[in-house]
Amino acid sequence: MAEKDVRKIDEEQLLKPTLSRIKHKIIVMSGKGGVGKSTVATCLAIALAQKGYKVGLLDIDLHGPSIPHLLGIKDLLEITEQKILPKKLMPNLEVVSIECFMADEDKDRAVIWRGPLKHSAIRQFLADVEWGELNYLVIDSPPGTGDEPLSVAHLIPDAKAIIVATPQEVALADIRKSISFCKHVQMDIVGLIENMSGFVCPHCGKEINIFKTGGGEKTAEIARIPFLGKLPVDLSVVEAGDEGKLLEYMQNQDNSYIRAFSKIAANVVDQLKQMEVKPVSLAEIRARKEYKVAIPLKDGRRADFLTECDELAMVHVKDGGIKKIEKMVPAEKDIAVVPMALVHLGADLVITKRMKEKAKYVFYKNGVGVLLDVPELTPEELVQKFISGELGGE
Repeated sequence: MAEKDVRKIDEEQLLKPTLSRIKHKIIVMSGKGGVGKSTVATCLAIALAQKGYKVGLLDIDLHGPSIPHLLGIKDLLEITEQKILPKKLMPNLEVVSIECFMADEDKDRAVIWRGPLKHSAIRQFLADVEWGELNYLVIDSPPGTGDEPLSVAHLIPDAKAIIVATPQEVALADIRKSISFCKHVQMDIVGLIENMSGFVCPHCGKEINIFKTGGGEKTAEIARIPFLGKLPVDLSVVEAGDEGKLLEYMQNQDNSYIRAFSKIAANVVDQLKQMEVKPVSLAEIRARKEYKVAIPLKDGRRADFLTECDELAMVHVKDGGIKKIEKMVPAEKDIAVVPMALVHLGADLVITKRMKEKAKYVFYKNGVGVLLDVPELTPEELVQKFISGELGGE
């Protein structure tokens, strides 16, 4: 069994009790700093909570956490014998940030961590925090496509991204890198938010376009990702964040910024409903007139993992019987590539022993069934047992 795959699955099992209780996991990203990403992430969490959802807000900007400052959080988090308790800001809104683990005298010290330490910290924020049942976990990531968003992609198989951009062309070039990153790690994109799209005059309340507008919407259209909405620059929002009163501001004000954010939150909810992925019914596959079954092989029998096989069997089933079996040597064994390769080969079902959650998610998203924990048999034996209902009976 591949040691790396075993480690990954063990890590997934550690996180499963927490992640299984969180319906939607959203990472808020930007290609560069200074686009208001942390403010957007914080306001999104508040807006979702105001709609009645149970929401967690996780700050994984380990080098420059902003969320405690925006929300006026100064207390250390409470730690019990078993779990870390998040800071409760509303009955249905809880927050965790690395700054909430630091004493006052340590908050000005630089966090000098390499990738593995960051990965471990983010894993701990997920596994050891008592998040409970959540509708949404909003994750504020540092700008760019470095260790932190990469850790989220690895640790949370069904995480989805919201990308924050400003209208200027230079920012949009960075956003295209964020889109490319999401495609590379097979992370679905909920959509793009254009921030700083216009300026709200503090005297008359009129919105003025100080930058070129529509760049974010155009980029979303070209990249074929949803456009979630525009947000203006509003000095009252900036002041509320500087004073640590962003929550109070979002709760007590009624202006163009908050109305725009309420629409964006509604768009996020609708978009995530459309993106929901469910396991493919094995009974439905079995009932088809024709289907293909992909099985990774080691020495002619079922391999433990997709990535450790020396052969791949593609079994063609028609009218309840095996029509033919094709065997091929896989050109690629990278788990980031193999699932989509099998999708492109036309697989309707994949049979193996164990599989990473990310691979399962990719298969389900593309309408491919997954059957695991099967005995170490030949492809003919496995498929015959599936056809008869002895394996994968539901």
